[in-house]
Amino acid sequence: MTELDQHLADLRVLVDAARSGTPLPTERLDALAHRYLASSRAGRGRIDPGVYAETIRSELTGRFVHQGRTADETQVARMLAAALRRASVDIEDRTHFVPCRLFDGAAPSGLAVGPVAFHRTADFRESRADAIAADPEFAALVERDFAPWDWTAEVTVRGCDRVVSRDRALKAVDGALDMLRLFGGSDRSRCLGRAGAPGLPSIAPAGLWADAQGHLHPLRAEATVLTDGTAILRSLASGPGRDFLDTAGQTLQPLVDPALDWPLAARFREAASWFGEGVTEASHAARILDFVTAIERAVVTGDHAAVWRAVIERAALLAATAEGGDCGGWLERAGEVYEIRSQIVHGALSPFAPEAAAMAPKAATLARATVRGALDFFRSLGLTRARFSAERLDGAFRKLQTRR
Repeated sequence: MTELDQHLADLRVLVDAARSGTPLPTERLDALAHRYLASSRAGRGRIDPGVYAETIRSELTGRFVHQGRTADETQVARMLAAALRRASVDIEDRTHFVPCRLFDGAAPSGLAVGPVAFHRTADFRESRADAIAADPEFAALVERDFAPWDWTAEVTVRGCDRVVSRDRALKAVDGALDMLRLFGGSDRSRCLGRAGAPGLPSIAPAGLWADAQGHLHPLRAEATVLTDGTAILRSLASGPGRDFLDTAGQTLQPLVDPALDWPLAARFREAASWFGEGVTEASHAARILDFVTAIERAVVTGDHAAVWRAVIERAALLAATAEGGDCGGWLERAGEVYEIRSQIVHGALSPFAPEAAAMAPKAATLARATVRGALDFFRSLGLTRARFSAERLDGAFRKLQTRR
């Protein structure tokens, strides 16, 4: 069945339901919206499928119920194109501002990670003072939402509707925070986050506790707060961290520009995302799973007869490249981490076992080194290549393994 045949089959079922006055089958409607957008150069990655589905609902009701047109190939094609044009009206460039928490420190006043620019919130509010003050109710909203946050991320998303634009903006900010976590390391980066995202133990109180006299005290995860991150911020602004962010930040560009499709950049960005999940996760066992998944996303390129062997060998090679040290030592560490991960996944080890707590820091160190090594490796292959298959990457990894 061709794609057009699938469109016709779905539309005829939807039209029959609309004409009979019964609820439209949402699964058919959603499938049609996703399929059509996926094949549309103008809509793919720019229009929210849910929004487009509602536009289809309106168009088919008008054309096939009220006007009584026949749901043939020509009419269906015209209806879908008309629905796309209607949905495209909302497409435009939008700039988003997201409250964030970075490393504590006095300098610098701003930090760029690819398309994401972090500003001190005080500077952001001063630069937008006139626009904010124009509406007292809006000013109160800004005060409430931005005052608790030291930083504000600014990112512009190109040519999307408002739903997709917001989603891409948040993913870009999350990606920028993941790059900062990769540079800062697991322990020092647990305080990083953005408004609306989980994993900020340094901001929200964890409850109360009572002493023997019955006095109540707030319980806060203060151990995770970085007391002074000025050195890290300065390194990120103009030191060794600047070079890392310049390269890592490139991988965020496809999030803000749907016209870009860079497979290796996406692979690194997704591996970094898993690392970020592990940093903010509270459970030691869950942290290990996230960190190992970050490694796997960086190095697994397809089906392997012994995937564990490919993972630990490639992880060791990339980690040694990024952090130095003996490759054999990294290989031993990778084997230990992967073994604990397998025991947790398959139920042989309790997620609350002390072994999990002991292994989580090792997993974090290995994942950080592997993903950073992957960035250098992918850059050597062409980080911004529009075409780079998993098979080609697998061949590159095999050559690397053979050489080392």
